Amino acid sequence: MKLGKAVQINIGVSDLEKSLAFYMQLGFQQIDESTEPYPWARLTDGQNLVLLNQDGNIYIGLVYFSKDAARRITRLEGKGFEFVQRREQDGQLFMAIFVGPGGLVVGLINHDPAEMPEPSGLPKSRCGTFGEFAISVDDFQSAAEFWGELGFTNLHESHDPYPWGILSDEMMVLGLHQTGENGEFAFSGPAITYFARDMADRIAGLKQDGITFANEMPDENGLVNNATLRGPDGELFFLFEGEI
Repeated sequence: MKLGKAVQINIGVSDLEKSLAFYMQLGFQQIDESTEPYPWARLTDGQNLVLLNQDGNIYIGLVYFSKDAARRITRLEGKGFEFVQRREQDGQLFMAIFVGPGGLVVGLINHDPAEMPEPSGLPKSRCGTFGEFAISVDDFQSAAEFWGELGFTNLHESHDPYPWGILSDEMMVLGLHQTGENGEFAFSGPAITYFARDMADRIAGLKQDGITFANEMPDENGLVNNATLRGPDGELFFLFEGEI
């Protein structure tokens, strides 16, 4: 059973104005904003919806929307899934949150997905083409089975240089990476991952405009084709050379 009919990346930020400026510099486009019930702004990279919330908490996770979220939550509980938080509205279950492998926080909200903005599907940001929402997991196989129960199908699997795979529910693409805690490829927190054939030029252009990268990975000629980037509140981005 799928988690909903539409999905959004939610990011809790400490300063909406500062975060909004950062994402706009990356080429994200603003869709809407409000100050109710707290300051927030919705953006898109052309492929995903990204909501910046100044709600007093720092986090990054996924939120799924459907008109029958309560039914989905009840069915998932019947299958043994545990929700760590539930919220009612007007006497009915409105929202519930669970934590998946690797600590990924996922919310299900009762809201008509037809009222959600729909990205064009064409990459618009300066980061390239969205490839995956990457998660570091302790055990790839068990994590893949977990998401398989939630409507994700395995698109690709490999054991080089460590066990990893790409899964999709036709709304979001997850990358599950069993990197190990202290290995060369280890990372913490979900990473919004982009690919582009001209990533070296994109990285150079972002640096020229004042973006500071957390880690740069030059090739044998010193050209930086791959890099990692941190947002104002620590949210992680991977920018890799390649095609989707």
